Amino acid sequence: MIKEDQMIITKDNGDEEIVNILFTHEANGKNYVVFEFSESHEISAAVYVPEGDSDEGTFEDIQTDAEWDMLDRILQEYFDDLELDEEVDEDEEDDEEDELA
Repeated sequence: MIKEDQMIITKDNGDEEIVNILFTHEANGKNYVVFEFSESHEISAAVYVPEGDSDEGTFEDIQTDAEWDMLDRILQEYFDDLELDEEVDEDEEDDEEDELA
């Protein structure tokens, strides 16, 4: 079953693979999707082009180094935020343990 933060990508050879959406980003009139392949854990990105009013659409390759650089910076910020969130969660757990002791 596909979760809300997942999607199925159909590759050029017709194979389908589930990917986990890490985040989306809109810039310069384009909608970017950064995702991780479930099996290989490889991270990639594409430009999402919606088809009409449905939830479905197509992906286009990212065309420029500037776009990749932008997404790399945002991805690094995403991972930095995850690390901060984990540190906060650990601190909260430590505080709860101190209160119980």
